Amino acid sequence: MVRLYRLFCIFLLVPTLAGQVGSQKNKAAWDAFYAEQAKLRQRGKDALEREQARSKAHLCDHSGEGDRGGAGIADCLGTEVKTTEHDYLTYVQAIGALLRLHIPDDSDQKAPKRLLFDSAEESWQRYRDQACPSMATQWVDVTSPIANLDCHLQLTWNHMNELDLLYSDLWH
Repeated sequence: MVRLYRLFCIFLLVPTLAGQVGSQKNKAAWDAFYAEQAKLRQRGKDALEREQARSKAHLCDHSGEGDRGGAGIADCLGTEVKTTEHDYLTYVQAIGALLRLHIPDDSDQKAPKRLLFDSAEESWQRYRDQACPSMATQWVDVTSPIANLDCHLQLTWNHMNELDLLYSDLWH
């Protein structure tokens, strides 16, 4: 009878211990998931907030003063476009990484390497990179590069805000 009781206890105890080990493993997987999610969210949020603040600043307002004129403004806007492009790419990469982030579960399902989001962003970049030079052809001389660069900034800022609305559920 004692032997039967011990066997009974073992059968009850083993699944309970296995469940605890599995649950600890699952907790660790969820903790890692939430840590990665928080890191990606912060990276994206920081890039978006920087550009939202920059879009309200009066970039390059004084760069045309003196003898540099329009060339000074174009040089300044060229530098600002590089900064904005960096933040835009950081933001888009954060969105893509959040969309690919695998929720911990028992499946071995892999996130796709390429998402529809990636294709959409490539298409949008081609649009911007063709629309701005096209728009700038209405201007002449030094005004054309200024209009092109300003268009690049404006369209990128608008698109980042649009992405913020479209993917707002990723950030909370």
